[in-house]
Amino acid sequence: MTRSIVDENFLTWEVYVSGGQPGSPEAARLFFLCLDSRLSPARFVEHESRSVAAAERDLLGLTDAELKELLARSVPNSEAPDRV
Repeated sequence: MTRSIVDENFLTWEVYVSGGQPGSPEAARLFFLCLDSRLSPARFVEHESRSVAAAERDLLGLTDAELKELLARSVPNSEAPDRV
């Protein structure tokens, strides 16, 4: 499942959930992929539950404004996570 949002710079971002097993270093992350600039690195925040199922439920329920706030808090995929 994915969602799309447009940021304040009019760039379109695809938002999706990805992750490994709960408790693993790669557990439940919301990823942001810029569709208008493929050279921009993917960004992410960790979901506090560390559960992919819970993160997907939240992705459905979050408003565009809330997703934009998470995008602002996100880090490039190569950096340490920030929890939702």
